[in-house]
Amino acid sequence: MNCPAKYKQDAGILLDYCAQALPPMQIAEFESHLGQCPDCTRIVAAQKQVWSALDAWTPVEVTSNFDARLYARIAEEQTVPAWRAWLGRIFQPPVPYSLWKAAVPVAACAALAVGLFIRMPDVQHAAQPQLRADKIDIEQVEQALQDIDILTPAAQAPVGSM
Repeated sequence: MNCPAKYKQDAGILLDYCAQALPPMQIAEFESHLGQCPDCTRIVAAQKQVWSALDAWTPVEVTSNFDARLYARIAEEQTVPAWRAWLGRIFQPPVPYSLWKAAVPVAACAALAVGLFIRMPDVQHAAQPQLRADKIDIEQVEQALQDIDILTPAAQAPVGSM
């Protein structure tokens, strides 16, 4: 017999043995293997603990009107228009609001940072204007400098300009 603990294709034998679902021939063969294999012995002991815990567990009593309320809720869900159910699945949060409301500002900041990161190359190119010498009119530059001198108050004018 191959060891079920080492060969995964035979792992079902362990569970069937603990559930007492093996045929008598396989039970005798597996019990002889258990006497030689400490791994299988450990797994069977752990599995028997699980089975005994499940046998000792008593489920919670279901209320008497549970079935009626369940079927009423199913009927209510089936009468909702498809578009409303679709929108409900989209806009209804998968977890309670209190758990995901902190994620909204984080997501907004991340979106803003990504937007700024994407726009930064455009801003850098716009901040470095390139002047073309063939379009500069010297007379316009002289006129602009004279206008600045006229508009500058005497108190701010440099010391040797008057």
